[in-house]
Amino acid sequence: MRNKLPHRKADDKSFLPSCLRLPSLEGLGVGSAFCLLALAQPAQAEALTALTPGIVINTFTECINDGVALVTGQNPVDQQGWQYAIDSANDGVDGLQVGGNAYEIYNLALKETADDILVAINANMPLTGVNGTPADDGNIGWGDLFFNFSGQDFSSASNAGDLFGVRFAGTNDSLVPDIGLYGDVTATSTTAINSGFSSIDAYNQHVATYGCTGVDCAPSLGDLAANDTYFNQNDSLNAIASGTYLTGISFLSDAELGAAGYALNQFAGEHTIAFRFSKSSI
Repeated sequence: MRNKLPHRKADDKSFLPSCLRLPSLEGLGVGSAFCLLALAQPAQAEALTALTPGIVINTFTECINDGVALVTGQNPVDQQGWQYAIDSANDGVDGLQVGGNAYEIYNLALKETADDILVAINANMPLTGVNGTPADDGNIGWGDLFFNFSGQDFSSASNAGDLFGVRFAGTNDSLVPDIGLYGDVTATSTTAINSGFSSIDAYNQHVATYGCTGVDCAPSLGDLAANDTYFNQNDSLNAIASGTYLTGISFLSDAELGAAGYALNQFAGEHTIAFRFSKSSI
């Protein structure tokens, strides 16, 4: 079910007539008074906010070799309007190599403007994914990006078709055909055809076994712990299974990101994938 933003009605009092008393006309001994019907301007509506606190936004790679989630309101919004979820730099998996490899994700960032939602993902993997892999098609890429406004855990929201999803990578194995934003979304797993982990728990165990030891070596999902119950740890849902197409997305260059106040060059990833879409669609 699509999330509807509230629209405030104009105050009824703003349409009341006003009575204006005019001064006595020069040369006449009587005052003249009459009422003018003045329609006041309706009160301006407050800016509509789509990203209220507690919304969860997340994405995984197609093989669940890493993932990241952002919870709105969990971290401060900076002076440029961006929220950042910082992921562990030591939990991307490439076989027995854990940390700093082609699948490492460093952060997920979000900004709301008067008209749009802006998304930026900083990672080592490009938009087109990694070729020459054991995946069925030879390419392991990005899963889809999910927005959960429902207040439910991810699996429950998926089962109810209460997610929004963005297919942003044209080379991935999403089950919807076009790049863009979708509503009424259910999710599925593409890990089996991408030589990936069958569950988030299996990914966590692999990082714990083969990753580094010490501070900042445990797996994480940005604003959520890797074992957070928001995700069913026995699932590996990372792609849109079904949904209703709502609108397209526009990719942002580094120059456009910088103009929007994004902290360019602050993160270690080799690529920053960024796009925007109209928030009126959610």
